Amino acid sequence: MDLLTWGFMGLFAGTFLAGTVVPFPSEALVIGAYELEQTFWPVIAVATAGNFIGGLTNYWIGYKSNSKRLKRKFNLRQSKINRWKKRLDRWGIWLGLLSWIPIIGDPMLGILGFYKVRFWPLAIMILIGKLGRYWILLWLYFAGFVEH
Repeated sequence: MDLLTWGFMGLFAGTFLAGTVVPFPSEALVIGAYELEQTFWPVIAVATAGNFIGGLTNYWIGYKSNSKRLKRKFNLRQSKINRWKKRLDRWGIWLGLLSWIPIIGDPMLGILGFYKVRFWPLAIMILIGKLGRYWILLWLYFAGFVEH
């Protein structure tokens, strides 16, 4: 199934999947959408929205997994959790800017959710990081730095 035949809905679905822990090549999808005569800003907006919501899904999964049962199962000491929570409350929101990085960004958002890092400041940083990723990608492609 070719997601690009679905237009912006396919672009959204593909970038959403790429924003979750599902390995999916969103960059190729974004460039493909642009090449199919979509315009620059709508492609960036739809791709960012899909990837952003996918990232928030990872955060939500981590948030919901912070339970007594899970802590007991993995023998997580509350003192260690509290120490990391204190660090992440102070600096964790900045990690949202790095959430676009393949392989580490998606699980990182789950961990930030587990530690219940403040949602709105983190969400803003996630949005900035993901928007920047697609803007730079298409700018480099448009400028000829990425091969056509």
